[in-house]
Amino acid sequence: MKTLHLAIILTILIFGIVLVVIMIMLQENPQEVLSAKSPILPQNVTMDYYANMTSQITLKPLQIQTVPVQIYASQDKPLHVKLGLTVPNKESIFIATGNGNIPFGIFAMLSKNEISLPATSENDTTVRDTVQLTVFAYPFTSGTYKISVLLYKDTGEANSRYLTIKVD
Repeated sequence: MKTLHLAIILTILIFGIVLVVIMIMLQENPQEVLSAKSPILPQNVTMDYYANMTSQITLKPLQIQTVPVQIYASQDKPLHVKLGLTVPNKESIFIATGNGNIPFGIFAMLSKNEISLPATSENDTTVRDTVQLTVFAYPFTSGTYKISVLLYKDTGEANSRYLTIKVD
């Protein structure tokens, strides 16, 4: 009976070690996905909306932090944008598929995934809305990670801001 218990414990231990090694390898060597420019988006688009937020935060493992993301836009035009989270330089993949790719060891979530605002009689660009970005670092996580907060329209028009997350 002791041999069976030892075999089970050894199997679980080996499986755990293999799993950790695989996760580390995937984190250090993420699989590349080919990205393509949106066929819908013309090259001469003027962006009249953007996000503004801090560019870097520091977390400890198991710590949660909320980052306000201010959405700036022209007041004289209605605004309808979707929001998403992914890794930098994978925004076009997120727009095409809706699948975000957050680095392993980090959990991130936006308080809204869509913003719709009417036009007003004012003619300047100002903060039209604020969204909360909640970031959490999993236990045994350390290092520097980047995520992209993406604002995009159904036409393929998009812009993003990057957040660097230091976990130590």
